[in-house]
Amino acid sequence: MIIYHSINDLVSLSEQLKLPMWQVIRKADCEARQVSEEESFATMKKMYQTMKQTDADYDKNLVSPSGMAGGAGEKMRVFNASGRNLAGEYLGLVMEKALKTGESNACMKRIVAAPTAGSCGVIPAVFLSFEEFNHMLEDRMVEAMYITAGIGAVIAENASIAGASGGCQAEIGSASAMAAAGLAYLQGGDNECIVHAMAFALKNMLGLTCDPVCGLVEVPCIKRNSAGAVNAVTSAQMALAGIRSAIAPDEVIDSMRRIGNELPACLKETGMGGLAVTESAMKVKEKLDAR
Repeated sequence: MIIYHSINDLVSLSEQLKLPMWQVIRKADCEARQVSEEESFATMKKMYQTMKQTDADYDKNLVSPSGMAGGAGEKMRVFNASGRNLAGEYLGLVMEKALKTGESNACMKRIVAAPTAGSCGVIPAVFLSFEEFNHMLEDRMVEAMYITAGIGAVIAENASIAGASGGCQAEIGSASAMAAAGLAYLQGGDNECIVHAMAFALKNMLGLTCDPVCGLVEVPCIKRNSAGAVNAVTSAQMALAGIRSAIAPDEVIDSMRRIGNELPACLKETGMGGLAVTESAMKVKEKLDAR
């Protein structure tokens, strides 16, 4: 049986079996779900293609029922097209796609929870933009999806991927870590590079609160998808440059668990603290309550 409970397990299994990490994760999936490697790959490819479809189906005119979400992705596209985005073409596209997917979720369109609905824009933003810029084969992108899945499974087991349990560090933070690991793989990074990219991304998000206005997955969630996606890119680049985390990857995940446990309930998806209780948020709530 191929079983892993930590990042260290993934690296060790990859070395022992002399297989790329993504193949180790696929084998574990096959055993857990009792499916063939081809069936497993087809399922993962379908999820990636659904991410693509969400991006392609973005409607710039759609507004969420609350009125707080809609149109930001289009504004980012127009700004990028102007050539004024100092972040450059790739990062500009990453920001745009993250916003579009986050808004699509708020507007009740089909998305892939990766790992959650609130963080659904991070991984597709990084991956779809990379595929577009580098003309990658879709199967190569699916391999990276396995990397994200394995990293996400470890985080879920040892910490959390739920804002109600660990704060937004568990949602956007986890998604950013997963995307960073996948991007490092896509850019030719070895196992050490992949896991340190993950560590950087998660470290940068530690302590992030889940404080949604009116309890809706819109403000500040959607913009955080963009920030988390950009964080994933910068984290992967640091790891690819040969920079290494002073804190071991598994210890970063454990720290996220401890921090999440220490966060007060008002900062864990209750809408009772942080940005959710600002004057601006109260005005939005009053408008919604008056409907």
